[in-house]
Amino acid sequence: MLYGTRSHTLRNPQAVAWAILLASFVTFCLIMALGTVGAYWFLFQSRVEMTIRLTVSKGRVDLTLPDGSPASAARQDFPEANSTVQVDSVSQGYLTFEDNYSKQLIATVFLMQGSSLSIERAARPRFEWSAEPYTIRLRNAVGRFWIDLPSDVAREVVLEVAAEAGVARFSQSGNFRLHSGSQRLDLHVDSGTATLESPSGERHTVSAGEVGALLREPIGIGTFLLRPTPFEQLNADFGSREDIEINPALPFGWACTSRANRANEPQGAFARALVDQQVALSMKRLGQGLDHAETSCQYTFSEDDGILLSIPRRSLSAYDSLYIRARVRINSQDVTTCGIQGSECPIMIQLDYLGENNAPESPQVWRHGFYTLRPPTDENPTICDTCLQEHEKINANTWYIYDSGDLFKLLPGARKPESILRLRVYASGHAYESIIANLQVIGGRKGQ
Repeated sequence: MLYGTRSHTLRNPQAVAWAILLASFVTFCLIMALGTVGAYWFLFQSRVEMTIRLTVSKGRVDLTLPDGSPASAARQDFPEANSTVQVDSVSQGYLTFEDNYSKQLIATVFLMQGSSLSIERAARPRFEWSAEPYTIRLRNAVGRFWIDLPSDVAREVVLEVAAEAGVARFSQSGNFRLHSGSQRLDLHVDSGTATLESPSGERHTVSAGEVGALLREPIGIGTFLLRPTPFEQLNADFGSREDIEINPALPFGWACTSRANRANEPQGAFARALVDQQVALSMKRLGQGLDHAETSCQYTFSEDDGILLSIPRRSLSAYDSLYIRARVRINSQDVTTCGIQGSECPIMIQLDYLGENNAPESPQVWRHGFYTLRPPTDENPTICDTCLQEHEKINANTWYIYDSGDLFKLLPGARKPESILRLRVYASGHAYESIIANLQVIGGRKGQ
């Protein structure tokens, strides 16, 4: 007989069994629910990082890596999320965001001279069947930015640029210019529609042809101003991407030509082309051992009221500022710098105009050139004899955005334009391949 052994009998074994069964069922339901939610998130909402490419147009761009260490880029780099990009006062660069799978360009953000921003994230859905948008978040934006969203992106794009004065949000294709200061955020919408959001959360829409501004001190936090753009483009552009395939000719007002010094050598070629989603003018002459040639396109201005003049012109009496802007790219050149006289640039922009007491037959000329090839031992001049500013050295195979500044202020006294005659862009040298887009003569209307 065993002593000290006790037997235990459950008082209510049925209740314990039901409790175990219910607990198991609840656990099973939780696992299934979590598995379903997790699978749905993975299949439809999970994201992967997009390719971020930093291209240096001119000079050098400084980087701060996610771990806080410094770096710099002279031509191209691939910054990660949580990196900071900073451009000094003489440099320029741009960020492109590309779909990892299709390699399609999703957005481009130019950082103009003296600008900086941080990359928070750039992501796309993991799977093509997801309806989630491309998401790009940039923060700590200071300076001037040009933003392009192409029109042929199949998926929705949400691009946010956060600054101290508020957030600029872009979700439609278009071209935008953003200026961010410590107390103000200005958004110029050239095409498309965008939104400004104040620190208090109020949202305001800015449409094409408008300028929106968020102001903090001294007016007050979140103050929003909206007005029509005071700037007017005075020349025809190179046309739209819709007509470029069916109509190769440039819009009305443009005329192109090409000439070579030697009759037995090839002429240069000019054509409209779609380059990186931009309608551009391509000027090209390729070969070895060639003599001088020049490819040129010229726009002739005329008055809007149809008055016939012996020499067509456009009066500037209604404007108090005048700018020339362009997006330029040099793929190749063989004459170093701009030749021995500073006049053989692979891209040169020229404005013929009338100043005070100028006869139409003897106009004044403003010129500015761009080049990419200058060896260390090259001694060719970096300015032409009729230029006010030195030509600009930019990196090959990259886009560079040029802004002349206000010519009314830059051109002194009798050289100040009163009317404009012709806008000319040309490639000069022996062999060259140049591209120019968004070539604009812009007048600032008085009183606006």
